Amino acid sequence: MSEEPPAGAVIRTPDRRLRVFVSSTLGELADERRAVSRAITALRLSPVMFEQGARPHPPRDLYQAYLAQSDVFIGLYWQRYGEAAPGMQVSGLEEELVLSRGLPRLLYIKAPAPDREPQLADLLARIRQEALVSYRGFRTPSELGRLVRDDLAVLLSERFAAARAPAADPAAARPAAPVPARSRGHRPLPVGTTSLIGREQAIDEVAALIERPEVRLVTLTGPGGVGKTRLAVAAGERLRDRFDAGTAFVPLAAVTDPGLVLAGVGRAVGADLTGTGPPVEALAEHIGDDAWLLILDNMEQVVQAAHDLGELLARCAGLTILATSRTVLGLQAEQEYPVPPLPPPSGPATAPVAELAASPAVALFVDRARAVRAEFALTPGNAAAVAEICRRLEGLPLAIELAAARTRLLDPGTLLRRLTASFDALGTGAVDLPERQQTLRATVEWSVGLLDDAERSLLEIMAIFVDGWTIEAAAQVAGLDEDLALELSEALARHSLIYLDSAEPGPRSRMLETIRAFVAERLAGRRDAAEIGRRHAGYYRVLAEGADRALRGVGHDPLLDRLQAEAGNLAAAVRWYLGKDPAPLPHLFRVLWSFWFLREHIPEASGWIDQLLPTAGSLGPQARAELMWTAAVTANEVGDDAAALAARRNLEPLLDTIEDPFLSAVGRLAIAWTSPILGDYDGARRHASASLEQLRDLDEPFWMAQAGVDLAAVETAVGRYDDALRHLREMHDLAERFGYPWLAAWSLLLMGTVAVAQGRLDYARDLLDEALDQGVADSITSSVAICLIVFARLALAEGDPGRAATLAAAAEGLRRRAGLRGWPVLRRGEAELVTQTREALGTSGFDEMYAAGARLSQREAVAIARDRPGAGSRA
Repeated sequence: MSEEPPAGAVIRTPDRRLRVFVSSTLGELADERRAVSRAITALRLSPVMFEQGARPHPPRDLYQAYLAQSDVFIGLYWQRYGEAAPGMQVSGLEEELVLSRGLPRLLYIKAPAPDREPQLADLLARIRQEALVSYRGFRTPSELGRLVRDDLAVLLSERFAAARAPAADPAAARPAAPVPARSRGHRPLPVGTTSLIGREQAIDEVAALIERPEVRLVTLTGPGGVGKTRLAVAAGERLRDRFDAGTAFVPLAAVTDPGLVLAGVGRAVGADLTGTGPPVEALAEHIGDDAWLLILDNMEQVVQAAHDLGELLARCAGLTILATSRTVLGLQAEQEYPVPPLPPPSGPATAPVAELAASPAVALFVDRARAVRAEFALTPGNAAAVAEICRRLEGLPLAIELAAARTRLLDPGTLLRRLTASFDALGTGAVDLPERQQTLRATVEWSVGLLDDAERSLLEIMAIFVDGWTIEAAAQVAGLDEDLALELSEALARHSLIYLDSAEPGPRSRMLETIRAFVAERLAGRRDAAEIGRRHAGYYRVLAEGADRALRGVGHDPLLDRLQAEAGNLAAAVRWYLGKDPAPLPHLFRVLWSFWFLREHIPEASGWIDQLLPTAGSLGPQARAELMWTAAVTANEVGDDAAALAARRNLEPLLDTIEDPFLSAVGRLAIAWTSPILGDYDGARRHASASLEQLRDLDEPFWMAQAGVDLAAVETAVGRYDDALRHLREMHDLAERFGYPWLAAWSLLLMGTVAVAQGRLDYARDLLDEALDQGVADSITSSVAICLIVFARLALAEGDPGRAATLAAAAEGLRRRAGLRGWPVLRRGEAELVTQTREALGTSGFDEMYAAGARLSQREAVAIARDRPGAGSRA
């Protein structure tokens, strides 16, 4: 066979999908090139690689032609620079990078590289200096594969978003390289509102400890108020660039159940672990071998979760944990770093002012004193008193800050005398407490002792709140009018005992956890502690019950945001009623259900309902109906068919006896939702239709839209497409008119399902794209999962069963991790989809695609759904 190319031959890539050119030297990165090829292929893209063919052509002609036809450039670099072709000043590796200008570029640099050639080192230095392209570090082929898959998934999302948006010039249509993963999808580090003083050496030491390759877990220990959190955040900021996957902050101060620690970690890194599988396995799968730094703040009350953390470290080679705790975690991998107090002045009281000012403890006092008295300065007249205050407080930052706040009204000399008197009166505290905690206890006790009776009482009462409170809530729970509550709260803020959190929707106060823990002990010792608990629970019960009509009305998003801000307090109220007075809970559960559903608290609520169900026999007909309704629709969401049917059997005979027409209407809707479990689609259609008419007469837009969409879903499932489209158009208009974007999305999804069934595939895709945008924007797992299922139907209709299997599996994976299951009315159709896809692919091919799809994140699955087949080959 001749080795010469035919005259006039055009070199083409092997296929016409979206093409991803992979550049690297060949010999040293063979495994990595295979990992990248697999990652590209998994996203249904085409890897363009030198070794694929076209051998009759000279190498330089080959890669130039391949690059000219490619859409995305990926560069892999380790130690070799490669050889320059005759007449060239640079190697083919560098020329490929130069020729890729104008393409989205993703560069990956392998480490360590002890033998990196100087020419390559110079090239990488120029890349970093120009800062015109995203580049990431990696260590193993598997880590590289995950990075490439993640970055290409984001790039696809941006590509098609750009394609839909008008651009002023052609270049605007080409997406930029994706933002590195560390800036997306995980909880950011808290931003300090005050300066961090005296911790430069500690930051250096902690950062150096974490950078040691054999160190995987560092625990900052010390008493409350010593500054562990601030030090951990500062160290995390210092090390941001070392952890390519990201640095995530996980606040655990409000977590008391060790079993919830991994769920908090999952939320921080963008992985929902509320499914039924072992959380440590799902989290390890999400993190993989990527380079993550997790900052776990306030571990001391959940130290029993240490075993899970140890297993996570063992499974994830790139993971490092920086924890803060008042006690060590007890793991073999642990490196303890005791956080010391700030050094107080070491010289005599008569030392020069400049020498005293150099003490970090004194510098902190002066800085915080200036925050309340701008003119405050260290002078020969007050320096000795300030230095002695810092010594007596043993350099503990929280204690110093509380003391400095007193300079609003007291000079340092007077402040020192009061401090001395308070300590003499209090002694050293309980003998079984750690020495440093005794010091903090004495400091906080002294600060609280400076309050007047009304201020102290309000502070103690505020310890009942979880995750903050409003002034209205403070007034109601404390039994005060709002003006007085506001005045007292301002006084507590001046004392640095509470602070305003402006990140919440509307003004909201919080208390530092170290202070709250101490003050909560004082609250527990009050004679009226039980009454305060009752008032707290009652306030949030009234808040929730008062939201009933608004939640069912027009434009309820602001109310949902308010309830979400109070989710911790609402949960505390529910737990109080479960333990003290369960009678109001059936009604409260019925009212809160739409909030639980729209803000994805259903799995947690399911546990509360299970605790309440044994009381059903003692309830009247109305309360029993509300409880059974909530139990039925909640079990329907989590996929507990037995529980759903049991609740349905108890609910059905009550519907004709209760006098509440709304409850009767939504009760019939619950019967409709659960009928498909029994295979009774006629009954489902009959009950949904009756519920819709009742709700229409009652002017209940939210639930009328729910009933209408459910009726259309049943009609779609049984092939009554004209009836389904009529209801869907009506419900879509209603949902958009009343501000229910997720319900509008459901209508579009079912319209798309009908369009696929009728063979109108282009129209179906337009409907699904719009529905997907609305579902993702509201972050409702059930909406996104349904959308992916309908995209899978479309893919199968378009002759792409592999894509269909991937999307169907992704939907199931999202539901499972959220603790949800597909609705009964959809299950038969979804089962048929899976069966048809398996038949098209064969069992082994289906199993492989399905397993890969089930592991996809929501972002990755959405990117695949948005990808129009064949888009990469269009001119």
